[in-house]
Formats: sequence, structure tokens, C-alpha cells
Amino acid sequence: MASRQTRQLLDLLDGFEMTKSQHDWLERRFENMTVKESLLFRGAMQIEQPRMTCDVMLIASQLDHYDLFYGAGDDVQLGKFIMEQIQRPSDQAREFLDPEKVGAAYRQKGGNTFCDGHFIKGTSLIDPFLDSDPLMNPDKGDFAIRVKLASRTNMDGVWVGFPDTGEYMDAAHPDELLLALDELEAESLTECIAMEVDCCLPQLKDIPSQYDSAAQLIRHAIDFGYAWSEQGQGEPRWLDKFMAVMELEDCRRLDYALDLAQNLHCYHFMPRDMDLADYGKELAKRDGIYPKDELLASCFDAEGYANQRMKRMGLSAAEHGFVSWNGTELNFEYSQPEMEPTMSM
Repeated sequence: MASRQTRQLLDLLDGFEMTKSQHDWLERRFENMTVKESLLFRGAMQIEQPRMTCDVMLIASQLDHYDLFYGAGDDVQLGKFIMEQIQRPSDQAREFLDPEKVGAAYRQKGGNTFCDGHFIKGTSLIDPFLDSDPLMNPDKGDFAIRVKLASRTNMDGVWVGFPDTGEYMDAAHPDELLLALDELEAESLTECIAMEVDCCLPQLKDIPSQYDSAAQLIRHAIDFGYAWSEQGQGEPRWLDKFMAVMELEDCRRLDYALDLAQNLHCYHFMPRDMDLADYGKELAKRDGIYPKDELLASCFDAEGYANQRMKRMGLSAAEHGFVSWNGTELNFEYSQPEMEPTMSM
């Protein structure tokens, strides 16, 4: 049976001509939407005024092209939001700025709308479908992890997803979480339970049973979302190394995965698709023994050095590369490990 949210969103499409496959895709997409995605979709529909079902599907697939200004439900609140989160005028200038005028001026730029007590703004043009068949697009948002929360007033539950990529929000209390609590009519997570978890790492199973409270789970989900988004602040091959370390340590828990993500410097790693000679050259430079002289460097057996170092490092083969613990002590912030890190002899 479709949820209340799905029924409400489908009602917006009354009068649209669509095939059964289009209807089924949209129903799945609406069912998987977080509360924030649902709000962005409703706002985007007001902004774009689509006439064809394929355009509706395009909007539903690209909600990251819209920004939410949480709580900016009228010109006064919008003006305050602009001056607190975006422009930040000096205290002296603020005395001579009327929030209502500021909000109205910002709103009149166009490509935006008020929706359910918030402000929705288009940030860029949505892109055409890359695939000729829009039904091939994912029917879930692009989240590292989603949690379905329920409360006494909403036992059906709502989805909340991370990372929340809103530009103007409190990182500790992202819009995804605030909107979910609003929908659940809950003042805090202590009034909620976690029903389901959908994680991008399939080896992390039965996550709700790993936590005593929804509050702790959500806190870890927020941090996991940020870690997944930052990927070592752009460190090359971060994801491959993380996945290889996860396999090496047989990680099945979300809290342990968070700790491993923070301790990747404690592991040796070689990507599977990396040329052995290039890896040997990189290791030799890192170890300070690669010749600086051009002639000697051209004669250096980088592949042989790689083989020797790999043997000494005790690298184990994993799906995403070769990995081993380098002996550095791991720092456990989220989990309580039951055993020492894997040591290859």
C-alpha cells in the first residue's frame, strides 16, 4: 500500500498522461523520497510547471538542482535567512536593512517559490536524461545512507538521507533531519525509532539492530554521509582503499566502518589496476631511495622494488586492491573493537 507521501505526490500529477511503467517508476521514486526530497519536488513542480510526464521524471531525478532555505516561509523570514546565511551584512548596515524588503527583492529574481513554510530556489538548469529511457534512472536519491524513522504520530515512518548537500544549513542539524522531525511531529530523536536502513555498502547489514537508539544511529549516519561525500578530502583512490580495508577487516558494522574511514593511514594499499613499476617508483620516492640522478633513475628496477616491498608489507588481495595493516595504532572513536586489526605475516 502506498504511503501518504506517495499518494500526495501522485495527486500532483492528476491529469498527466503516463504509461503504466512511468506510473510505477514515479510511485517507487515517491516512496523512496526523503521528506526533504518530497519538499524539493513539490517546490520544483511549482517553479518548472511541467506539462509532460517525462519532464516530471526529469525533475524527480535531479532534485540536487534545487536549494532549500529552511524556515524561510515568507518575505520577512527569507530576508532574515539571506542576511544570516548568505550575505551577512555588518551590524551597522543591518540597522538600515528591512528583512521584508530584502526577502522580496531576492524572491523577485525568479526561479523560486515558497512551499510549506520554506523557500525553494532553482540553482541550475536540470540536465536532459543521459539515457534515452528515463525508466533506467535510479528511483532513489543519491545518498550514502538512508534511515527510515517513525514516531507515535507517524508509525508509517519517513526516510531521512545523508549526506545532506544543502549549502546553507547547520552541519550538526541538517535540513534532512529537521524536516523529518517536523513530519514526525517529534521534538527530538528520543521520540523516534529506526525502522529500516538503506546503505550504499551492502556488507553493512541489519544496521538498526546495532544501535540502542535512533539518536545514536542518526548521528553515525550523518558522519558516515559526510565521510562518504568528502572521500578523504579528494584523496586519490580513497574509495578503493576504504573498500579494500573494509574487506580485510571483515567489517559488518556501521560504527566500525566509520572508524576504518578515519584510520586509512594505518594501512598499506596498492590499487589492482596500478602498474607495478609505477607503484614501485611511488614507494621508492616515499621511502627516500629513488635516485635523483636522471641516469640512475632510468636504470632503477621499480618493478623489482615494488615486489620486494609488497612482500615485506604482507599485502593481501582484496576485490578493490592489495592491502595490509602497517602497524600504526588505530584510533577507535565510534566502535569498540572485539579484536586487533588484521596482521599479515
